[in-house]
Amino acid sequence: MKKIGILFVILTLVGSLAVMAAQFSIYDWWTAGGEKQAITAELNYFHQLYPEVNIVQNPVAGGAGVNMQAVIKSLIFAGLPPTTFQVHAGWEMYQYASAKLLSPITDLWQSEGWTKVFPERIKELCSYNGQFYAVPMDIHRANMLWYNVSIFKKLGLKMPTTFQGLIDLMKKIKAAGYTPLAVGDRNEWAGIMVFEEGLLSTAGPQIYDDFFQGKVNYSNPKVKEALKDFRDIMENYLNANHASLSWDQACGLVANGKAAMTIMGDWANGYFMGLGLKAGIDYGAVAVPGSQGVYNIVIDAFPVPKGLSTTQRKCAYDWLKTIASVKGQAIFNQIKGSIPARIDVPTAGFNTVQVANMKDLKTDILVSSAVHGSEAPAPFVTAWENALTVVQYHPGMSIEQAVNYLNGVNAQYLTSEKLSH
Repeated sequence: MKKIGILFVILTLVGSLAVMAAQFSIYDWWTAGGEKQAITAELNYFHQLYPEVNIVQNPVAGGAGVNMQAVIKSLIFAGLPPTTFQVHAGWEMYQYASAKLLSPITDLWQSEGWTKVFPERIKELCSYNGQFYAVPMDIHRANMLWYNVSIFKKLGLKMPTTFQGLIDLMKKIKAAGYTPLAVGDRNEWAGIMVFEEGLLSTAGPQIYDDFFQGKVNYSNPKVKEALKDFRDIMENYLNANHASLSWDQACGLVANGKAAMTIMGDWANGYFMGLGLKAGIDYGAVAVPGSQGVYNIVIDAFPVPKGLSTTQRKCAYDWLKTIASVKGQAIFNQIKGSIPARIDVPTAGFNTVQVANMKDLKTDILVSSAVHGSEAPAPFVTAWENALTVVQYHPGMSIEQAVNYLNGVNAQYLTSEKLSH
C-alpha cells in the first residue's frame, strides 16, 4: 500500500510539474509605442487567468509584419511552430490555411458563440473553405487622416470632404511653411497606403473592390485619377526624409508640430495616446476625406498552428478565449487605439476617436486593406508596392507610361486562378 501511495504522489507531482511547465510561445510585431503597451497589458491579463502558463513573447520589429511572416513560416516548416502568432485576417491568413499550416478552430467559434458577436465581413476574413482559422483581437481602420490641432487652428484650416479638397489643403499648408503630409515609408507600405486610401476616397468602395479583384485597372478614369493624385502628393507635399523614417516616426512629426497631417491606420491613435496626447485637443482624426461612410478594416488575429501538442493546443485555445472576451478586447484596444472586433463591447474607457469608429463599424460599408494583407494575395501586394514605388521615384514617366506599366503588374497577378481560394 505504501508503494502504491508513493507512486500516486510521484505521479501527482509529475502531473503538476507538467501543468506548471506549460509554455505559451507567441509571436507578434508590436514593438512601437502604444502597441507594445497594449500587448503587454493583454499578456498580463492572460497570465492572471492562467498563472501556471509560462509566457514567452517573441516580438519581431517591422511594421505590418513584413519581417515576422518569414520567421513564422521558417518555424512551422522546421516543425517548431509557436503556440500562436499574429496574422492579418484575409489573404494573409489564407496563405497559411491553404498550405495546411493551421488547424481549423470552428469548434471553438461555435462553443464560444462568436458567430453572434462579430460582424459578417469579419467572420468571412477569419474563415477559409467553410472553416474558421483565426480569432480577431481588434479592428483597425486604415482610412484615417490624423492632424495637428494647433497647426489647423493657427492657420484657420477647415477639414475638406473630398480627396481633391485634401490636396488643395496641402497646397495651403505648404505655402504657410509647414510640411503638409508626414510619411515614413522606409518599408514602402506606409507610402502605398497613400495610394490605397486615395483610391478608396476617389473611386469609392465598389471600384476599390473591383480593382483588387482584377475587374478594373489603372485605365479606369477614377483609378487613373487616384494614381495622378498619388504622384502629386508623393512628389510635392511630403517630409524630405520620408524614405528614412518608419510610420511611427512620421506620426512623431505630426505630434511635435513639424508636419500638419499623416495618413495612417488607427494604430496611430495608440501611438499618440502613448505620448500622453489627447484626442480632440492635441491631435484630431477623421476618415480620409472622400471616404466617409466606408470603413477600411485591418484585422489583427491569432490562429492555431498545426503540429502543437495537446498542452500547447489548450494554451492556444485559452489565449483565443481571452482575446475574444469582452474584457480582453477592451483591455487591448483601449490602449492600442483600435476598436474591439466584437460589437457588444461597451464604449466606456475608449477615447473619442475610438467611440466614433465603434459607431461607424456598425453602419459603414466595410472593405479591407490590401496593404495590410486582407484584400489581395501576398505576391500581388509585393509586386504592386514595388511597382508603385518605381512610379513614385520616376517623375519623368508619363501618366500613360505609368498606367501601362502598372496594368502589366495587375494582369500578371490578379487573374481568376490566383484570386481563387
